[in-house]
Amino acid sequence: MHEFAALTRSFGVCGEIGGPVFTRDQVRRRRSRGGRRIRVAWLALVMVVAAACGSSGGAPNPNATPRHGGGVTVLLPGDARGLDPYTANIANQADGSRLSALYDVLLWSDPATGTVRPQMAESLIPDRDGLVWTLTLKGGIRFGDGAKLDAMAVKRAWEKHKDPALQSPAAVAVAPLKLAVLDELRLRIELPSANANFDRTVAHSLNFVPSPRTLDSPEAFAASRTAPVGAGPYRLREWVPGSHMTFERNPDYWQQGKPYLDTVTFRVDAETTAAAKAIDAKDADIVVSSDPVLLVQARGLGLPVDEIPLNGGQMLAFNTRKLPGRPLADPNLRRAVALSLNGDEINRLYSDGKGRLAKGIFASSSPIANIQLTMPQNDPTQAAALFAAATDNGGKPLKLVFAVPSTPKAVAMAEYMKERIESVSSRQVRVDLVVEDIVVYSKRVLFDADFDIATYGLWAEDAEPLLYQFLHSSGGPTNLTGYQNPEVDSALEAARLSTDRTVRNEAYTRVQMRLINDVPFFVFLESLAGCVTSPDLTGAQLFNDGLLLWDRVGRRG
Repeated sequence: MHEFAALTRSFGVCGEIGGPVFTRDQVRRRRSRGGRRIRVAWLALVMVVAAACGSSGGAPNPNATPRHGGGVTVLLPGDARGLDPYTANIANQADGSRLSALYDVLLWSDPATGTVRPQMAESLIPDRDGLVWTLTLKGGIRFGDGAKLDAMAVKRAWEKHKDPALQSPAAVAVAPLKLAVLDELRLRIELPSANANFDRTVAHSLNFVPSPRTLDSPEAFAASRTAPVGAGPYRLREWVPGSHMTFERNPDYWQQGKPYLDTVTFRVDAETTAAAKAIDAKDADIVVSSDPVLLVQARGLGLPVDEIPLNGGQMLAFNTRKLPGRPLADPNLRRAVALSLNGDEINRLYSDGKGRLAKGIFASSSPIANIQLTMPQNDPTQAAALFAAATDNGGKPLKLVFAVPSTPKAVAMAEYMKERIESVSSRQVRVDLVVEDIVVYSKRVLFDADFDIATYGLWAEDAEPLLYQFLHSSGGPTNLTGYQNPEVDSALEAARLSTDRTVRNEAYTRVQMRLINDVPFFVFLESLAGCVTSPDLTGAQLFNDGLLLWDRVGRRG
């Protein structure tokens, strides 16, 4: 379950809220400006929670100089639908690290500080009101086909997300933007409303830019799904569907002397719970996992483990849409399902008690969470009463469709939950499990909304942009529950106007209080992302929700 739950474009890192990407001179100039403006944290605020992001186990010196040559094997639980930024799933246990190898990134969020840092971008700067941002690119970067990475290439890449045929989750972020090319390397971005955290939206949703030539015709675009063209440190050599992908070093990569490896192979391993043993046996080199059991096993073997706590969580998502045949539109029935389940028992049975119990969608270590607030769970007596009311004391039995990805742990956990719900409801609620391959499951849950309950996982360093999209009524496919609450919308909008932690905490407290009342999901374990590597690797830098920056990974010299 842990390995396949990541179906959204999640954005994760731990730490404090960072500000836009600036140079020191730009910070000084903006400090001198007067007038009313959105309060933006021009300088990164480094929090104590950054200590929780450090490596553990047998981690080698992260600053060791890599040698050139060699290859690594990365274990991932599933294959990709495609390798273009519109089809691929950018989550950490899906295609995110594949895409960062192929396309590199404009920006990345640093787990050590929570700040957004530039990569192929030189800077991303807002005006004084946070309504207009300017993206400036580094010069001299070219795609594998020779095309330039310029402002027009970024504009075309972002606007492609709006094609309704693609059903891109990033469409909701791009649709309201007004984009204008200022010159070869600068793109003007006008937002529909002020957003002090727009750089996080770019880092999460709009980071991967394909060659503009792949967008020139339907044929070129279709070909890019299996023959991608990026400006990243690696390029695709071979793709054997269902088995592996092999990437080779890009000799024309824009950072001289990088990357260090000759090849990166992504191997499909649907049950990655044995990944630590595979790495210890030198059968693999890297795995990114949210399974606390796997991470404990890796530490026990003395393997390097880099772990970052995240918002979101392992959860059951409820379809709250008021549509015929969707009984969980009733909040009392959603509450009954949550109260019939026990997070502590789920953790003990399926994570050996190694996970961290969730109080809600915000991590207990999050600087923007109110740790006094807890979502409902584990009250079978109250659950039974609510089930009885919903079924008219058994006179109107109900059926719930429970969508589950086809991994052994996910299925086992779903079968346990099915039995609990049916037992507590005195069999007046029947739960039908629909177990599907990850690609089919993803379509059912994210795009077709053909479910009542869905196994789900969400990884988010900050509420922006992922939790905003997951909870806001305008969130698009990322709001897979269909949840709508004007008070939540208003609080989310207020929070995105500031980078001040106190202001944001107050707004997100209002969000938490409404979620406790409405119960659009049941979160049972907090999210984390952990990267396990072989001891002779160095430079395995996690970013966002647990993706890898491939320009710095190599074997130790």
